[in-house]
Amino acid sequence: METQDIYEVWNKDGSGVLTKEPLILTACKEGKLGSFFPYPGGCIYKTVFTYLCGKPDEKFLSENPDLIYNSRLVCMSPEWEEYIRKLPIKFILRRELMKPLRAESEKKMRPLPEGYSISAFTEEIFEKHPFDHGRGYADYQDFVKRGAGAVMLFDGKVVSASSSFLTFNDHVELDVFTDEEHRGKGLADHCVYEMIRQSHAKGLTVHWDAQNPMSSKMAIGHGFVPEAEYAVYWVEK
Repeated sequence: METQDIYEVWNKDGSGVLTKEPLILTACKEGKLGSFFPYPGGCIYKTVFTYLCGKPDEKFLSENPDLIYNSRLVCMSPEWEEYIRKLPIKFILRRELMKPLRAESEKKMRPLPEGYSISAFTEEIFEKHPFDHGRGYADYQDFVKRGAGAVMLFDGKVVSASSSFLTFNDHVELDVFTDEEHRGKGLADHCVYEMIRQSHAKGLTVHWDAQNPMSSKMAIGHGFVPEAEYAVYWVEK
């Protein structure tokens, strides 16, 4: 998963159903993240995305319309996708889920550009939550114990970061972001490399949910293998 603000439009006629369960949904099902709304025949899980599982129920949805409108919807079944495609869709985005990685990065890293330096998350940096990194942990000590991550500094300022968005049963969800003025220099690659190295040292399996072709290319460069592409729907009343 990334907080980067670049997306890819879904432009295919085929199914956009997500056929593999992402770590975020697994954590939500276990009550560790977000909230869930069960009904006969299915369940709606709301977290970073709204995951639609099972089969849609007209009565339940008529009583709870806000569960699906103005939210990033991921269909986990063909029945849900058929239902959603009949609604007023504003846009559809494409994402690509990678197979979880339990190894060090395969990427051969180039030297950093002049003026940049990489650092682990210190307590001072963590408390500032650069680009919202670290907010999924109780405090810095919790992050150090269960998470992983690195930041890129330029003139003492964090300009890029990669860290675990959440930790669940020795699995972590990777997040990465680079300040717009500092993109195109390979900074994110260095942060990701270090985040993966720390994760491997702690025995953590890393998950990556790529939101655009650049993200997919970066993930593959570090040793990830694409597992499933899927559509994210946004519908409005």
